Amino acid sequence: MVGRRLPRYRYKAQSAMEYLVTYGWAILVVAVVLSVLFTLGVFNGNNVAPNACLASPGYLCKSAAYDHTTGNVIVTLGQDSGNNWLTANFVFVSQSTPFKNGIPAISFTGFPANTILSGSGGLLNGEGQAYLYLPASGAVPVGTQISGTVYAQYSYLYYQQGIPSTRVGYGEIGVLNLKAT
Repeated sequence: MVGRRLPRYRYKAQSAMEYLVTYGWAILVVAVVLSVLFTLGVFNGNNVAPNACLASPGYLCKSAAYDHTTGNVIVTLGQDSGNNWLTANFVFVSQSTPFKNGIPAISFTGFPANTILSGSGGLLNGEGQAYLYLPASGAVPVGTQISGTVYAQYSYLYYQQGIPSTRVGYGEIGVLNLKAT
């Protein structure tokens, strides 16, 4: 039996097993590394960007933060609605606030509103920005998540047959997800 050769299919099976074992170890190492990173919280979005403001189309919402000592949401807002706003009343609306006819059932003119008066130039279309302190739900412990939306009640000039009149509008500026700092 000198010179007897193994059948060809045995060489293919050995090659396939070597391939599976080599790549199997590589996949196992990647799985272990990913599980360790996941356990450490690397993929947790709250650790990366705890404060976020997702602006609605036509609005600006940036630099959002929550100050637990004052209970205020601090945010820079702007608008590009096509109209210069003569006055604007902004409110932070927590997730538990009821709505009526698509508008939050909350006072836009008293507490907890923050107002930009016409004497300050209102909020100009496109280029205007306002840095506001909006009362939220009161002081909460550091690290607590606060979620809600910023709404505006604003007035603007409306021309009908060349005659100006003041109209009132409402808009959802943006959705906030904040962590108390």
